[in-house]
Parts: sequence; structure tokens; C-alpha cells
Amino acid sequence: MPRLTSCSRASLCQWAIAWVLLCLSSPAFGQEKPIGEAPAERDAEDVFLRGQKVLLGRGDVVVDVGQFFSRSDDQQLAIVDGALVLATRERSLLTTVLFGRVGVLNETEVFAGTAFHHQRNQIFFGNIDLARSERSELSDINVGVRRTLVRESKGRPDVIATFDALIPSRDDTAYLIGGGLVIVKSVDPVVLFAGANYHRGLRRDLDDGTQLKPGNLVNVSLGYALALNDSLAISTAATALFSRVRTFEDTDSRRVDTFGLRFALTSSLAKGLYIEPSVSLGLSGPARSFAFGVTLPYSF
Repeated sequence: MPRLTSCSRASLCQWAIAWVLLCLSSPAFGQEKPIGEAPAERDAEDVFLRGQKVLLGRGDVVVDVGQFFSRSDDQQLAIVDGALVLATRERSLLTTVLFGRVGVLNETEVFAGTAFHHQRNQIFFGNIDLARSERSELSDINVGVRRTLVRESKGRPDVIATFDALIPSRDDTAYLIGGGLVIVKSVDPVVLFAGANYHRGLRRDLDDGTQLKPGNLVNVSLGYALALNDSLAISTAATALFSRVRTFEDTDSRRVDTFGLRFALTSSLAKGLYIEPSVSLGLSGPARSFAFGVTLPYSF
């Protein structure tokens, strides 16, 4: 058997160190990837979970384009022909959403998104229009990073952490910064998820001399996704938003709680292209509200 020279031994040591470092770069707890060729397309169930889990490898990109219509209405007192009546106040909102995700490291992705709103407000009593207004505006910009902390295995769920910020597009809104955790667990044939996020609104001085006070925002969600087959999945998610804000120079904080329920269907259309229609219902407050629309996730 030939003897190894000093150069050969050094080369072997370098390769061994490189192999160990490569193994350590895998996700938490050193989960091994299954042997065999991965499927060319993701299941519809995975596509729905794109907002909960890290599904992208390094260099992978997913872009979501969505169109939604929402409406809410409640009642308020108004004077018509000298009489006090209970009029209806209606707000309609047409929203175009653009959201992108990019895989940058092992089990890590960055994301950014915004939306464009066209809003119409109307107050009417019967067939009589009392007031009407319309406006269009660009929404705040959301940027952040998401990383898997723990990979799912027997008796243990996926644990995913998110850190993000909201950059205001208008002068009268505040910067938000925060993060959260999501837990995802597969219980055949469904996938269960639950998450919580906390954001802090930063103090901001406005051009007119007034000041936006700091505020707190807590968001909680839970739901499930059920794969009917590889190309079709249905899902339901419940959300709760708890906000406590101080506006301008007011010393008292105001708490606003909002609850909602969302139903969605995710289906494959073509290679890398999916469609996700959804309906959302408001469950809190005296006003009636709903939203429906469709999202087209495209991966490349």
C-alpha cells in the first residue's frame, strides 16, 4: 500500500474539514435530506404555506400578484329634509397586491411587498346620496427576513422566525418594526399552523408640528391546510389583531381589536404558476365587512 506524503495528508485534512463544515451548514438539528430526486413542482399545500414556512432554496424566487375587493358598512346619524335619520356609511376598497420572496441562504429568505388602493366612501339614506369621496394611494412597504429555526420531525414541529419592518408611504403614518414566530406541524392529511407577531410603532414628528406617539400591535393567527391532491388544497385561517395606539398629543391610548376568518383554495395552473382565490369575513365590530379576490403566485 503506497504511503501518504505530507502534502497528501494535508489535502485529506482540508477535504475532511470542508465536508464537516458542509454538514454543519444544514438546518437546525442537522436534518438529512431524503435520497432521490425532488419533484419538479411543489404541492399546492406547500404553496399555500409560503407565508408561514421557508420553502425557497438559494436563488429561488416567488412573486405574488393579487387583486382584491373589500367592502364594509355601518350606520350613522344624519339629517335629511330637517329630520334625524339613520344613514348607511359604506366603504369600498379595490386593492392590487405585489409581493416577492427570494431565497438567500439555507432555510432563509427575504421578502418585500406593497399594495395600491383605490377607495370610495359613500354615505346614503335610501336612494339619497348624502356624501361621496374617492381617493387612490400607495400602501406602506413591508420588508423582512424569515428563517427556519427548527425543522419538523417526529414529535417536533417546524419553528420559523420572522423579523420585518413597515416603511410608511405617507407622511401621516408611523414606522413599524417587529417580528414573530410560526409553528407548523403536519398531521396527515392536514397541516396545522399557529403564529404570533408583535410590532412597535415608532415615534414620528410630522411636518405640521404634531407628533405620532408610539403604539403596539399584536397579531395572532391559526389555521390548517388540507391537500385534496398534489395540485389542489383548501385552507382556513382565523386571525386576531390587537392594537393600542396613541394619536398625536393624546395621552390616553385607544385599543382596537379586529377578528377575521379567511377561506382559500390553492391550485396549480402551469409549471411554476398557481392560482389562489379567497374569501375573508370580518367577525368583530358593529360594521359588516367582507373581502374576496385572487392571488397568482409564480415561482422561477
